[in-house]
Amino acid sequence: MRRPRVLLTAPIHDEGIKKLGNVAEVVIAPKPLRKEDEVINAIRDFDAVVSMGAEPFTRRVLESSERLLVVARHGVGYDNIDVDAATRLGIWVTTTPVEELFDAVADHAIALLLCLARRVCEADNFVRSGKWFESPFENRFLVGFGLKGKTLGIVGLGRIGSRIAERARGFGLKVVYYDIERKTEYENRLGIEYAQLDELLKISDFIVLAVPLTDRTRGLIGEREFSLMKPNAILVNISRGAVVDHKALVKALKNGRIAGAALDVFYAEPLPPDDEITKLGNTILTPHIAWLTEECRKAMAIAVAENVISVLRGEEPPNAINPDVKNFARNKRSRTT
Repeated sequence: MRRPRVLLTAPIHDEGIKKLGNVAEVVIAPKPLRKEDEVINAIRDFDAVVSMGAEPFTRRVLESSERLLVVARHGVGYDNIDVDAATRLGIWVTTTPVEELFDAVADHAIALLLCLARRVCEADNFVRSGKWFESPFENRFLVGFGLKGKTLGIVGLGRIGSRIAERARGFGLKVVYYDIERKTEYENRLGIEYAQLDELLKISDFIVLAVPLTDRTRGLIGEREFSLMKPNAILVNISRGAVVDHKALVKALKNGRIAGAALDVFYAEPLPPDDEITKLGNTILTPHIAWLTEECRKAMAIAVAENVISVLRGEEPPNAINPDVKNFARNKRSRTT
C-alpha cells in the first residue's frame, strides 16, 4: 500500500515530525508559500498539509488537488482557509487548541502591555545608543504609566481573554470586558465587569483585543472607535490584524488620539518594512510570536500530528472545525493507511 505523504509549510517541533514520520513520508517546504500558484504546485502530490497560517488555501487551491485529505492548521486561527470549499470537497480542516497556546498568548499580551506602558523598548534603546551616557538626566523623559488602579478593557473573553483577565488581577487592574455573550461565571470568579463595546472603549486605560477574525469582527476597531478612546489609552492586539483598521490606527497614533499600540498581528504578514507604523515611536511590534514558547511549540506539533494521523487512518480528527465534511467525501479520495 502506498505510504501517505505529508507536507509541512514550515518546520515544526521535532516531536510532531517524529509522530508523523511513523505513519507517513514527511516533507518540509523549502520556502514560504505565499501565492496561490505556489501552494497549488507544492501540494499536488500530498495527502495532508500542515499549515502555519500564511498560505492561501482558497477554493482554487483546494480544488486543484485530488489527493488532499486534510489541511491541519498549526494554530487556532484558520482565516487563510476557505473552510466551506474544503468541506464540500471532502477535506478536513483542523486546528490545535492546546492549553499551552492560550497561556502563551495571554502572557505575551501582558508583556506587550507592560513594555509599552513602562516604555521598556525605548529605554533599552536609550542605553544601547549611548544617549544615557551622553545625557544622564535625559532619562527623566521616559515617563510611563503605572498599572495599579487603572482599567483594562478586554474585547473577547474566550480562552485567551479570560486568562488575560486572570493575570491582570495580580497587577491591581480593574477589568471590564466585552463579548457577544456575557460570561457571568468569569464575572463572579474573577470579579470583572461586563460593558458594551463603546462604553469599554471610553473608560479603559488599556485595551486588549482577543477576538477571532470573523465577518463580525473584521474592522471592529476603526476611526469611530479610536475617537471614543482616552488620549492616554494603549491598545494591544494579539487577535488578528484585520480586526483593526490599520490606516485609522496609524492616524490615531500620529495625531495623539491614543498614547500607543502594541501589536503582534498585522493586516499583512510579514509586515512590509516600509509601513508607516514602523516609523512611530509609540508602538511595539512583534512578528506574530505570542504563541511561540518551547512548551507551546511542542504541544501544538503533537496536536497537529494527531489530527493528521487520525485523518490518514480514516478517523475523525480530534480538533476538526468542519465535522460536516463527512457528508461531502469525494469518490476520488481514498484513505492510504
